[in-house]
Amino acid sequence: MSRVRKAIAFFLLAALLMPGNETLFGMARRPAEPEDFPKPIEGWHYTIEDCYRLALRKMETVGMREEDIQFAVAQYFKATSEALGDIDFNMIHFSQDAPKPGTQAGSDSGGSLAGTFAARNRRERNFTVSQPLFQGFKSWGAILGAGSYKKQKTEDKIRLEQVLFLEVASAFYWVLKQREEVKINEGVIELFQKRITELSEREKVGRSRQSEVVFAEASQKTIEADLAESKGRLASSRYLLEFLTGILIDPDYLTDDDDVKNDTRALEDYLAAAKTRPDVLASESAVKTAFQGIVVAQSGLWPSLTWDYTQYERREGFQSGFDWDSTFTADVPLFRGGETVGKIKEAWSIWKKSKLEYSFAKRQAELQIKQSYADWQASAEQYRALEEAVLAAEENYWLQEQDYARSLVSNLDALQALEALHNNRRAANLAHYAMKENYRRLQIAAGEIPGELP
Repeated sequence: MSRVRKAIAFFLLAALLMPGNETLFGMARRPAEPEDFPKPIEGWHYTIEDCYRLALRKMETVGMREEDIQFAVAQYFKATSEALGDIDFNMIHFSQDAPKPGTQAGSDSGGSLAGTFAARNRRERNFTVSQPLFQGFKSWGAILGAGSYKKQKTEDKIRLEQVLFLEVASAFYWVLKQREEVKINEGVIELFQKRITELSEREKVGRSRQSEVVFAEASQKTIEADLAESKGRLASSRYLLEFLTGILIDPDYLTDDDDVKNDTRALEDYLAAAKTRPDVLASESAVKTAFQGIVVAQSGLWPSLTWDYTQYERREGFQSGFDWDSTFTADVPLFRGGETVGKIKEAWSIWKKSKLEYSFAKRQAELQIKQSYADWQASAEQYRALEEAVLAAEENYWLQEQDYARSLVSNLDALQALEALHNNRRAANLAHYAMKENYRRLQIAAGEIPGELP
């Protein structure tokens, strides 16, 4: 019985010490249902971090990655069970028909061999321990492989959450960009309306031509077409953000409170993070898992040693005097028709492929960081230039207005200045949110999620 207790204690200890075991035996808590989430507060202003938290809870892809981790935990326990062996308690109650009178079985009784097999009822209770002693390192290879597989799936989930943040950021900035686009178009339409009203008044007194009024009206209609298009894009972007977050989105209640201009890190600082990006770490764990697959495959060339022990609590018949029995088995593989060699070659191929994928993942991470950094720097410079262009266009427009009031320039000059202001404001708005999105893309390329996020 001491061996039985030791085996049970060893199994419990291995379960509790398993890497990454958050709960007893790795059992996951019941995932929260959508109705468990707090409802959005009326009038609450949502930041990009708020939208990301909602997306983490809503998106099914994150839940699927969590189940991949639990599957890896299950693989660990399966591998552990092969190394620890099995412990069973058996209760046997055997019943049979009474022997026919006059037969040899009917004349025997007691504890003889024939009497035992002729008894109408036989009972037996026993503990059975089946312990693999050596399997060519198959069990330990499976345990180590399952551990690295769990780490791989954990890193995959982290990377998925980072990519999800980028999707949320893109949708968030798209909504803000279109919201600002609508405001810019509405503001320009208002200026055009003032211009048309003024031209109409000047036409009545003969200071303007009718063609100038018609030209201004045509220009206004073009801006109104742009306004209709921007409203449609605003609705489309809002629907995407609602899909990601799972709540209704009012564009007026989105708050852009992040400032990307404070990050002064150089490209080398971002490149240093390439090796620790979650998908790169996942590829590294995949290499370790594949190597343990070689160990498992090579175990087919080794002999296996197994020890079976049975402790009886109750026996009837001629074996009632025996309290235990033990069996030691050695199985030496001699020929498997090339099956083992094929498994080894297959495992080696998987390992080599995983090493190539790991090398590719590292180089790809560095490439994405370099490209994202270049895009961010370029968009930041573009935005700074367009900011100055907007200021210059505003000054030019008001100067043209003053000159037009003094009849120093034509109405066409004033309208061209207004259109230039409109175009510069739109271009600056696009560059502003392109800069923000490129910065977020750089952060995700470096494996970062900003802010204090769960």
